[in-house]
Amino acid sequence: MQDQPLHILRSVFGYERFRAPQDEVIHALMAGSDALVLMPTGGGKSLCFQIPSIVRPGTGVVISPLISLMQDQVAALKQAGVRAALLNSTLDATTARAVEQQLLRGELDLLYIAPERLMTERTLDLLARANIALFAIDEAHCVSQWGHDFRPEYMQLSVLHERFPAIPRIALTATADEPTRREIITRLGLENARVFISGFDRPNIRYRISQTNAGGSAREQLLRFIRSEHPGDAGIVYCLSRKRVDEIAAWLKDQGLDALLYHAGLSAEVRERNQSRFINEEGVIIVATIAFGMGIDKPNVRFVAHLNLPKSIEA
Repeated sequence: MQDQPLHILRSVFGYERFRAPQDEVIHALMAGSDALVLMPTGGGKSLCFQIPSIVRPGTGVVISPLISLMQDQVAALKQAGVRAALLNSTLDATTARAVEQQLLRGELDLLYIAPERLMTERTLDLLARANIALFAIDEAHCVSQWGHDFRPEYMQLSVLHERFPAIPRIALTATADEPTRREIITRLGLENARVFISGFDRPNIRYRISQTNAGGSAREQLLRFIRSEHPGDAGIVYCLSRKRVDEIAAWLKDQGLDALLYHAGLSAEVRERNQSRFINEEGVIIVATIAFGMGIDKPNVRFVAHLNLPKSIEA
């Protein structure tokens, strides 16, 4: 049992060794402990729950707020030979029932599930009839005050501790200062969890704050910034309101930039099409509210500009 995680790391995922503190987290979960993991983007958080889900009896249930990320991870796991599936709003009723039956028959190593689906009484009853290896709460900062506007269902995830007290839970995030970590622990009932912090400093990222009155309007400063420092680069521009997103995206397009918009007021089809273009094409700029960005897997994003100052530096 002790050597199994390393064997799976090499044979399934193709890595030779763990990064600290992946092995400690994995062994804590395998021993039945809860865990809170703060690890930078790209640091290998997913392996911390994927490997113990494969090793432990039963199915690892992963709560993820992002449909595109769920689809990407399930596809990658299947390609690696892991028995993985997802339950979210993209599935028709027949497919969803088939996945539920796979779960009940013990045919899944990992099941990714949207928080809205998880919180239904029907799904909680389904999980009670299944053999669950662990619960993984991804993007756990959605539990906190500054995250719950995006996914209010995260505020109710203490139900996992109440209904399934014997099943280990792991909460993971790349972004949580000390107050946010305390809030995650309190709201999820993780007072006895082991806490693993490897930091979220990214030396290749730098921050700059500019006053708009120092050089014209904010949108004109944004345009100068893009043209002078990031011509042809992919980037994200955040605004606080949907109306502002619409205005800025239209204005940037008028200036000859390939700008798309993204917010919760758009149809699912438009959001998915714009996100897909941003990920797969070069030089696309997304103008968005905070509904966009979490879990986006695009290695060549070269700038992120906030046209309105967020409520806090942490946000």
